[in-house]
Amino acid sequence: MQIRINLKRMVENLGLFIVPFLIVMIARLIGLTLRYNFINSHYFRKAKLSGNCIFVIWHQKFFPLLCLSKNSKINIMVSQHRDGELIARALRFLGFTVTRGSTTKGGMKACLLMTRAVKKYDIGITPDGPKGPRYHFSGGPITVAKFSGRPIVPVGIGAEFAKYFSSWDRFMLPLPTSRVTIIFGKEYYINKNVENNTARDYLKQELDELNRVAEASFRSRGVYLRFPAKNLVVFR
Repeated sequence: MQIRINLKRMVENLGLFIVPFLIVMIARLIGLTLRYNFINSHYFRKAKLSGNCIFVIWHQKFFPLLCLSKNSKINIMVSQHRDGELIARALRFLGFTVTRGSTTKGGMKACLLMTRAVKKYDIGITPDGPKGPRYHFSGGPITVAKFSGRPIVPVGIGAEFAKYFSSWDRFMLPLPTSRVTIIFGKEYYINKNVENNTARDYLKQELDELNRVAEASFRSRGVYLRFPAKNLVVFR
């Protein structure tokens, strides 16, 4: 029995090294072939003029950013569970900084940690992570924005060709040589007097719309952003 337990631990510990290495290799190899198209980059530049930002991305869509943001020092919130440890190690190999925790579970402590992190780095939060429901915008990013005074910048992502897995988030893995559209939303400073639910509903609508436009950019020539910039037209 003791031998079986030790063998199981050895396999688990080995996995903690092998799996992150495989994630890094996949991200780097696929990333070399992806063709990126950036929309509304002026929103990104404008937000960065005043300092670090809080970028929010649906959990489903974060893989293209792993390929793009090598050695960027962006700080990413990663959950404390075992799968999170694998992701955290891979992110560090790729040059990101990592904060462990969840803005949905043990939320206030995690929000305080991210409030400190945004003083040094841009931070990335998946508002529906780590376990969903998919496309549910939690209050964590809003709390961090209120505490830190830094703006939230929603980011929509779409891939021309991708594999969607059967995980809770239907994780998107762009296929090699695919085009990837990344579209930035406006910066949002959250007043401390604003109700969290009001800000959350508004930001969810914009994040959904940005992703709709990013995904539609490969299917039609003219794509309109219906919310909030109704007269903005994006051309492929």
